[in-house]
Amino acid sequence: MTDREQLKQQWTRTIFEAQCDGKKIAPPSTSFGELSLEEAYEVQARVAAEHVSVGHRQIGWKVGATSFAILEQMKGILDGPMYGFMTSESVCGQQGEIRRSDYSLGIEAEIGVVLEQSLRGPGITTLDVQHAAGGVVALVELLQTRLEGPGSVPDGTADNSAHGGIVIGSRLASATGFDFIHEGVVIRKNGRAWLSGCGAEALGSPLHVVAWLANELGQRGQAIEAGHLVATGSLTSILTPEVGDVVDISFAHLGAIQLGIVE
Repeated sequence: MTDREQLKQQWTRTIFEAQCDGKKIAPPSTSFGELSLEEAYEVQARVAAEHVSVGHRQIGWKVGATSFAILEQMKGILDGPMYGFMTSESVCGQQGEIRRSDYSLGIEAEIGVVLEQSLRGPGITTLDVQHAAGGVVALVELLQTRLEGPGSVPDGTADNSAHGGIVIGSRLASATGFDFIHEGVVIRKNGRAWLSGCGAEALGSPLHVVAWLANELGQRGQAIEAGHLVATGSLTSILTPEVGDVVDISFAHLGAIQLGIVE
């Protein structure tokens, strides 16, 4: 076994255990040694495989840092999108109470795209995504890190790119003819309008996000499978509500999600 292989195994085991038991860990780069971003994505894929091996079904993918607002918040840390996987354990229900401990970094309002056909890069275009997409749904992503203290970009990538969970809206719209660019969202906190945005915030269109993801995955021998849900990134800056807050996320055509934040 090479030193690099042993290092990736240490990262994989530690991150998987932290994701399962919810305990914070020191960034693996400080505990074991640094990995490149490409190696971190390999660790992320190995962690996903560990989840599947214990019965967690992969249901799709999340893409983060797709909007100018998020990149401004992450200036000096990220300069472009990153992705992670979602499993059956990611789903936190449709709406209702969310524990403050379920997220440490905040929540995001996103447009979710459900594929009817698989997409495997390279060379995937937005037209390919339009043909493959079957449905569109409102999402809230819970951003969570298992890392205690600041870590590197590879640390965060291996730890599933800050994915903690998702809340899925109850209305599934047809992707045919859907206006991905202009679909709007308004976020209200305790009745007060707080943030707003539209689909153009996600790399110009959520369809562009799905194409980007398919091509990135294709470089690593992976694909977006038929039936997978893709969370295409926040349409606003990250919101970090506190215990007692009520958050209403209202989309123009995808319905609304209401969350009460509890201890």
